[in-house]
Amino acid sequence: MIKKGRGISAIMHPTGFKGGGDPDQALLKLKPDGTVDLLTGVTDYGQGGKTVLRQFAAEELGIDIDMISLHNKGTDNVTWSTDTAASRVTFIAGNAVIKAAQDFKRNLKRFAAGILNVDADDLEIDGVKIYKKDNPEIATTYADIGAASTWGGDFVVGVGAYLVPPAAPVDPITGAMDFCAAMAYAVCVADVEVDTETGYVDVVNMYTGYEIGTAVNPLLCEGQFDGGAVMGMGMAIMENLYPKYPDDAGWASSYTDYIIPTTMDCPEMKNTVVEIKDPRGPYGAKGMGEMSSNPQAPAIANAIYDAIGVRMDSLPITAEKVLAALEAKKNRI
Repeated sequence: MIKKGRGISAIMHPTGFKGGGDPDQALLKLKPDGTVDLLTGVTDYGQGGKTVLRQFAAEELGIDIDMISLHNKGTDNVTWSTDTAASRVTFIAGNAVIKAAQDFKRNLKRFAAGILNVDADDLEIDGVKIYKKDNPEIATTYADIGAASTWGGDFVVGVGAYLVPPAAPVDPITGAMDFCAAMAYAVCVADVEVDTETGYVDVVNMYTGYEIGTAVNPLLCEGQFDGGAVMGMGMAIMENLYPKYPDDAGWASSYTDYIIPTTMDCPEMKNTVVEIKDPRGPYGAKGMGEMSSNPQAPAIANAIYDAIGVRMDSLPITAEKVLAALEAKKNRI
């Protein structure tokens, strides 16, 4: 018999290291042709960090993103990044990049003031053009400054660093503490069909909402959410490092033993983003990477309970576990 159920879950997920104290640095330098190099120690293993950090630099500088090249090859040759983990890159490294861009603009004005013979405070920057506020014809460009500084023995750079200070001690009365850079939230609704004869669980629909501050790159967010949802579903009903448990024969050694979802297993999915700007985040953004795979498992477990009236208290929720739980329920009756 097929029984249907719906479950819901709500989670929260911190941005950055718990307790703070995880700094990042960034450096921007002007090249002879007027384009800009961004140096960072951030690793991009598919989450889009290289794109988002270039977006921050381009937005702060007011130039096209194609003018910025990001370099992160070799930690000896780039700036410090504590870690590409803890959903921290967008928030921590992003703030460092923005500070570097602000410093870059100050130094750009300083050099432009020298070649234009004006005061730096009288200059305005509009895209790649630097001009005198009361006389826009007195102007220069990124390319002009890049060539002049390079061949003139100067170097236009901007440096920035960002740190969420280590958390203060917990308030002994209220228990309050500022223990993370920001807090993001998610909810998930899952619909399942459970076959009571075989124990097989089919996840039919997953509806997920994420509150992540500003969605800096909506397409990257969508990809993260879709991938995270499938990973969360796999964790809930398939993926098992010890498939022979309680036999201690060892870990799963191949994908024959370690089952992961394929496209054929994917349910209908709909993701919704709620944007509430974080006051400390870069342009209001929060971290949202790891959180995307967290709410599915509890929602699916609750949906199974709604369908067949048994609580599953371990993952993955395999057909064998479902049948055992149904048998235990029958024996209790």
